[in-house]
Amino acid sequence: MVTLYRSEERMNITGGWGSCADTFFGSEDEKYLGFGNLVQLTHATLNPEGGNSGMKLHRNMELVDIMISGAVGFQDSFGGTSAFPENTIQAVSAGKGMYQLEFNAGSRTAEKIQIGFLPSSLNRNPQKSKAIYDLTQHRNSLIELVSPNNHSSLSVLQQAAIFMGTFDAGKHVGYSVNDRLVGVLIYVLNGTVTVHNQILNRGDSIGIRDEEQIMFHTVDESTILLIEVLMND
Repeated sequence: MVTLYRSEERMNITGGWGSCADTFFGSEDEKYLGFGNLVQLTHATLNPEGGNSGMKLHRNMELVDIMISGAVGFQDSFGGTSAFPENTIQAVSAGKGMYQLEFNAGSRTAEKIQIGFLPSSLNRNPQKSKAIYDLTQHRNSLIELVSPNNHSSLSVLQQAAIFMGTFDAGKHVGYSVNDRLVGVLIYVLNGTVTVHNQILNRGDSIGIRDEEQIMFHTVDESTILLIEVLMND
């Protein structure tokens, strides 16, 4: 089963702070509410000297922030303030609740991805963790950023994994799904990729379930996210 999410279908929000595009959002169409326990996929840019996004309440949500370029700052309701450069990942278990705002912490436009999962247990104490990633040392392969069972990567309170990779043009890449209860969503950050005879460009996604082997082909140099998530039906 395949579900296609086109870039132009996303909900776009802009302000002095920057802009964001949400693949999933409140809608009467269940397609846009999420893919399994994956309920947020936001591609954001933050303007330099553009202020901040304002405090937002997060409760019982597992959030993963991937800094793509520039530097992104975070401030939370517990008094914590931090600034993360590109190639940094932050995992946040919001648990019983926390407020957080975001801002550009550098002198050039910053770009980030925020991914949100429903947690496997509710009302835990909030906690954060971070790690560094480097796509250049692992070109033409998927690197694991988040995993439920790999101690060398970050984890969230959910059976979920996140992979990321930059590939040269003309690469054929396979991914094996070892659990029939999970689905895979592929998101194109840059470039052009074909999956299931569908051409995906920047901002496009495709959700795939009930398949043991998933193949994609890069039409040109491309950076993708591959998210493995527990389906909820």
